[in-house]
Amino acid sequence: MSALPCAPYTRVRALVPALLLALAVALPCATVAQARGNDDHRDGDRTPRLSLAASAYREVPQDRVTVTLYAERESPQPAAGQAQVSELLGPVLAQLKTRTDLEVQSSGYRTDPVWQQSRIVGWRTRGAIQLSAQPSEAFNRLVGELATKLNVESVAYWLSRPAQLAVERELIAEAVAAFRAKADTATKALGFRTYAVRAVSVDGAGPIRPEPVPKMMMSRATAAESAPVPLPGAEGKTTVTVTVSGSVALEP
Repeated sequence: MSALPCAPYTRVRALVPALLLALAVALPCATVAQARGNDDHRDGDRTPRLSLAASAYREVPQDRVTVTLYAERESPQPAAGQAQVSELLGPVLAQLKTRTDLEVQSSGYRTDPVWQQSRIVGWRTRGAIQLSAQPSEAFNRLVGELATKLNVESVAYWLSRPAQLAVERELIAEAVAAFRAKADTATKALGFRTYAVRAVSVDGAGPIRPEPVPKMMMSRATAAESAPVPLPGAEGKTTVTVTVSGSVALEP
């Protein structure tokens, strides 16, 4: 069997280094040319830009209240304290779950050792529940009744998400009007005739949900000695803000 001619293959192989060298020189040149083209495009747009932001805000009543109640017992053995806490929380939870005007959830359940002189002398069991509802006299009376069985740990008033979004929708138009008014004033102060909006964003800054405010803890034994007392409280107000920010092109 005769061997195939190898002269054409040898010539192609000899050309490979030259082709690679040509590509290595041409690619950086093309990249530099493209970069120069981009720079020329940016340099061609010399329209002055102005960045600014404007806000609209409104104070609104807080439409939700959350109350945390708890039961706590100490016992020589964990099981005894756990049973006592369950006996206190169980009927209350069963009663509250029938209410459609309340949001009820457990808020922690734990048993910890009680130490004295580096040794365990007992066990402390604690269980808590949270109630959320619209602020009302009826809710205050309910908490007062529950306080004869459980301890009130904290009370927090806050603005619900649906209420916040409804206020933000109303504030968008006011924030946009404030943005345009500020852009118009700045444009004329800088000596330009008018402006064109180039970029804009709308952001809502709702209130941060407050930390629960601790209340004076009252033992069940003390509370049981007196008639239920309604929970004193006032929801107060919080601030909802909408901010419009962006940039405008100043035109002579």
